[in-house]
Amino acid sequence: LCGHSELLVIALNLIQEPAPKFIQVVKNLRVCGHCHEFTKVIAKIEQCDIVVRDANRIHHFYPNGQ
Repeated sequence: LCGHSELLVIALNLIQEPAPKFIQVVKNLRVCGHCHEFTKVIAKIEQCDIVVRDANRIHHFYPNGQ
């Protein structure tokens, strides 16, 4: 988790609210491939929408893992 701020934000959000419906993360750097795959898996496991906005794109992860 060291150096991957979006993973820390998602983990903290899951600790504070055990069953969130929606998580939104905003960062000013690009999302790496590892974080992208991890977020996709977490969205599927937790059955929640996760939106990660980086410098160039908006990544929307749906509860079905897409």
